[in-house]
Amino acid sequence: MSSFGIPVEHSFKRPKIAIIGGSGMCTLPEIDKELYRVRPMTKYGLPSDEIRVCEYSGIIIAFLPRHGSNHTIAPHRVPYKANLLALQELGVHTIFATCIVGSLKSSITPGSLVVPNQFVNMTWGRDDYVEKDNGKFLHLPMADPYCETTRQKIIQATEDCGHKVLKKGVVAVIQGPRFSTRAESLFFMHNGWDIVNMTQYPECYLARELGLCYGVLASVTDYDVGIESQLAMQSSNMKDVLKIFNRNIQNTKNVIFKFLDSYNTDMYCNCSKLEVHTYFEQK
Repeated sequence: MSSFGIPVEHSFKRPKIAIIGGSGMCTLPEIDKELYRVRPMTKYGLPSDEIRVCEYSGIIIAFLPRHGSNHTIAPHRVPYKANLLALQELGVHTIFATCIVGSLKSSITPGSLVVPNQFVNMTWGRDDYVEKDNGKFLHLPMADPYCETTRQKIIQATEDCGHKVLKKGVVAVIQGPRFSTRAESLFFMHNGWDIVNMTQYPECYLARELGLCYGVLASVTDYDVGIESQLAMQSSNMKDVLKIFNRNIQNTKNVIFKFLDSYNTDMYCNCSKLEVHTYFEQK
């Protein structure tokens, strides 16, 4: 075994691309050519679960379930730093993440697919700081938090699957694991935000800080509670919501495989070479 836990016979089979599976995507059994599994101890602790390294169409990929393989890790307790650092140290440079979201607009119907380009962080107390060496910290510009190259590839893969996709969207990231109150939901809607989720912060931010290309495909399961007389996340609606949820999972998997089928070296961009980092040394 290597120091990273990779079997010696696979020491040169490092993944360049990773799938971070959200709720409903805690496993990806469709990729059955598994090479090895690792769960490395990073300086930020262990990742959510084992990282499954597989081969698909000649591409080495990594799969990591955000909430653990049994969906036991709540959104505010996900070890985001360990997850992303483990993937980076494994060799990953591009991340295709999945998540489920609620709609904040009547025009964004349950079953829709969205590729966000902005987030608004409404969480608190999450471990979102990557410590730099020699007492340095980072002021990271965040005007455009998602990798545009990766976003466009996800959009193209979604369209190639025949699905309509909202090509931009602002995701309000709430603390969870509870859902919004009516007042909170109305506040988000008043600000013109599009969807609501619990995991895009700090995952997206930390990916940018580590220089990783990161994009997410968000699937809409329901209307947030501020939209009256619509399909909201309530017990009386769960049968219909779960039906949409399951259909979204299958559609998301189809997009993932289309994305992987179109993978090539032009997916590289400048995320790993950002020169806008500003460090301040402690005196």
